[in-house]
Amino acid sequence: MNNKGFTLVELLAVIVILSSMTLVVIASVSTSLIRREEKECEEQMELAKNAAKIYFSLLDDDSDTDVTVGELKSEGYFSNSQKANRLEDDWKIVYSAGGYVFENEASLVCKDS
Repeated sequence: MNNKGFTLVELLAVIVILSSMTLVVIASVSTSLIRREEKECEEQMELAKNAAKIYFSLLDDDSDTDVTVGELKSEGYFSNSQKANRLEDDWKIVYSAGGYVFENEASLVCKDS
């Protein structure tokens, strides 16, 4: 008798191996996506700080020490390719002796794009 084919145990082993590989790939991809989103948020925050630096350097009045992201957007400090779409408009950038920082930066969370 000629038995060609796979046994149930062999098929189950292949299914288990493929499932394990799929789980590893899914975990890796989701971690990469999270890291990419965090990096994008950090880059947009840095972009906003640079825009604030330009804003404050062009001001005639030295009494202003803060500006919101919304003000920078409305005054055209971001080009279309540099949209700070992950930053909330009401976030304040404060000019201080330490440089340009977001008010309460540690608690800020970028919005989903």
